[in-house]
Amino acid sequence: MIERLYEVFATPRPGVVDFCDHCVDAANVTPFTTVPLRHLTSDQVGKFWLKSGTIGDEMFVRYLLPRVMELIALGELEADFFWLRLVAEAYEQGDPREQAAVREYFLATPVALAGLVREGPKAGPLTEWCRTPETLAVLERAALNQPDPSGALSDAHAELEAHLSSK
Repeated sequence: MIERLYEVFATPRPGVVDFCDHCVDAANVTPFTTVPLRHLTSDQVGKFWLKSGTIGDEMFVRYLLPRVMELIALGELEADFFWLRLVAEAYEQGDPREQAAVREYFLATPVALAGLVREGPKAGPLTEWCRTPETLAVLERAALNQPDPSGALSDAHAELEAHLSSK
């Protein structure tokens, strides 16, 4: 599933990444042009989060997206509003193959799905997709069968269940 994300969102490594030299240290941008995407660390990718709006453009976000999603699946990045907004925007602008890969990712990565339910955008095509009985079942299985020390899976399941029962 992660391989599919890399495949459908394949974008060449940028030779140059625009950034605001008043806001961002050039050393924090260098890895994006020199380190292979799959080797970028969560700390390096996190520099983008800390300085969003001052590093890169839409193509840069597309380039980073598979690595961001992989790092979330590995538990090295939080499935928070910022990253989920980027995924939701890519989904909305994506072609059917890209959209299918994103849906497969969320179905196979319950912690990311829980983040999407709880912290993702409140409207849009990806949000509508995640508010279904299918995703509720994924969260229920995960909450029952996976360690959930933070309660994120159970909380997302309860939130989605409440949303679906209110319809």
